[in-house]
Amino acid sequence: MHSNKSLTFAALVAAILDLSSWRGARAEATLAPFTPTVINWSLDVPTIRRVCAEQIAAARTGIARLAHANQVATFDNTVLPLENIFADLSDTTVVETFLSQVSPDKAVRDASVDCQNDQSAFQSEATAVPSIYRSLLVVSKGGAARSDADKALLRFYLNTYRQAGAGLGERARAQFVALSKELATVQNQYLQNYANDNTSLTVSQPEIAGLPDDFVASLKSNGGGGLILPVNDSTYGIIAANATNENLRRRVYFADTNIQFPANIRLLERAIQIRYRLAHLLGYHSWAAYQMATRAVTQPAKIDAFLAQLDAHLKRDAAADVSALVALKGATIQPWDVAFYRNQLQKTRYAVDRNIVRQYFPAPHVVDAIMQIYQRILGVTFTAVRPARAWYPDVIEYAVSDTQSGRYLGTLFLDLYPRQGKPGGAFNDPILPVRRSANGSWRPPITAMVVSDWPAPHAGKPALLTHEDVTTFFHEFGHAMAALLTTAPYESLSSFNQDFVEAPSQMLENFTWDPGVLKQISSNVDTGQPMPDGLIHNLIAVRCTSDRLCNAQSASTQIMFSDIDLRYHEDGPNVNVNDVWYAVSRADTPIPTPAGAHPAAQFTHLMGGYDAGYYVYLWSLVYAQDMFTAFAPDLESPAVGMRYRKTILEPARIYSPDVEVANFLGRPMSPAAFYAGFNTRVP
Repeated sequence: MHSNKSLTFAALVAAILDLSSWRGARAEATLAPFTPTVINWSLDVPTIRRVCAEQIAAARTGIARLAHANQVATFDNTVLPLENIFADLSDTTVVETFLSQVSPDKAVRDASVDCQNDQSAFQSEATAVPSIYRSLLVVSKGGAARSDADKALLRFYLNTYRQAGAGLGERARAQFVALSKELATVQNQYLQNYANDNTSLTVSQPEIAGLPDDFVASLKSNGGGGLILPVNDSTYGIIAANATNENLRRRVYFADTNIQFPANIRLLERAIQIRYRLAHLLGYHSWAAYQMATRAVTQPAKIDAFLAQLDAHLKRDAAADVSALVALKGATIQPWDVAFYRNQLQKTRYAVDRNIVRQYFPAPHVVDAIMQIYQRILGVTFTAVRPARAWYPDVIEYAVSDTQSGRYLGTLFLDLYPRQGKPGGAFNDPILPVRRSANGSWRPPITAMVVSDWPAPHAGKPALLTHEDVTTFFHEFGHAMAALLTTAPYESLSSFNQDFVEAPSQMLENFTWDPGVLKQISSNVDTGQPMPDGLIHNLIAVRCTSDRLCNAQSASTQIMFSDIDLRYHEDGPNVNVNDVWYAVSRADTPIPTPAGAHPAAQFTHLMGGYDAGYYVYLWSLVYAQDMFTAFAPDLESPAVGMRYRKTILEPARIYSPDVEVANFLGRPMSPAAFYAGFNTRVP
């Protein structure tokens, strides 16, 4: 998952309205050597509150000066100062905002969330200023944006201000701003509820039969002969795939799907109500229509048709996938059975034991080997920084440089193991985007991969990863490379369009199913030997028993998530999120969600930037699989990798996805490779 911070608002060092020097910043320039940016992550609560308040006040002054500037609007005196204000805001409070996701201190996390809420409130005000919007319209008519990056930046701010209500009348605009502030607070509360959850079960020794020895050894005693079984992203997959006791799998399933129920259900339903009202204030019939207005796909109906068409193609195959699991169980497959019987299917039909595979993926080796592959493909070099200048002792820091020139590119942090308060799953956060200053120099970026679903190292032994964990790491590392290698001159253009943001990383998931790559990234935890050829062959053979790129049942689950999201955001304001979930799961998948489970309370994507946008995981696969055709003949081709770096990663948001993919492939995008993965024809 990619964490999008294209408009994170932090602090203004000074209101910059004397912009004559910006003319030189837009000239094409050779990238000069970067100077690493070193950040102090040790902030206490009073400092976070003070800095956040001071800088938001300064930012408000800067926006006010720009709003009341008595001048004929041009790109230089309107768009550039606007970008400068927002970029300065983001840059100077990266610590104050990022600590909400990684600090071990709950008080610090809470203060950081407060800072985010305050910044979001400022954003709602600052991007709804009518006079600035009118100035942007003047600039758009005057043709003052000359370069492609300038034109893209102007489009970005026009869309931002229009979608923030800047063109509304006074009363409607005030309503829009107030609702936007409330929405940000509701979303942040939902995410923090989930991150701070500590759900666990007490289990007996007989109940944990089948669980891996290293996992069992990590469990704590409850002092009465039982064990405490945490239920979170780092434990659920291991339990679901291995526990032979169906009652335990069922208990864990319902514990997991009821995390933060009912509190987060109420917050999600309130968010949907607010979004509906915001969309209608701007004249859109739904939040989905509002969100898609600025994306590559502007019509929700087009996405609805895409999902329905794909679901129709996959229904028969999805039912067949489940039938194979039913044959193993000899009874109906329930949601808590899927991972377990997939694991059994892989063992019995393909001789692939998930726990034997884990022995070949000790986390330190996997990380190092994957980084070496990225080095060869993209022409970069990673150098460990010791001691790491980070926010927690086990975080790893790397200096990243261009291999050919030796030029320093940026900083990469890896925060890989679970702890209380970290968000679930895995994501990359572009903490400090690349930025070109007024004098033409470049400020290097900082990005961080944050993972919570890996097991923690235990008793001096490294964490052992599933192949799914490895694939996720390859995916998220792709996001990190996108953050580090873009050369877009403006922070607001340093991330991809929402419709495309997952495609580059999804494309790279294919690498972890290649025999040569599997040899490189595997190393038996005891012997150091790579995975044997026979096991590699069998592992690749089981791919379509689970992988979303070719397993119909897994794809149907993605379709279900996408349809649920769109139903939430295409219907009216008073949505019963549980009823919608149950209805869509019955229609889209052969294994519907049972009563008593409330997965909507943990659907964090819908409160973290993917609302009316979860479909991008399937939509962007069309781009991803077509891009992979360029790599398929030679996965580690430096020539193809450099072309990918230059045509996709470096321009980032400057061009549309269709233009960038065509530049990379030398032809227009085709959906053939996507549909071929499911053994179906292009509709």
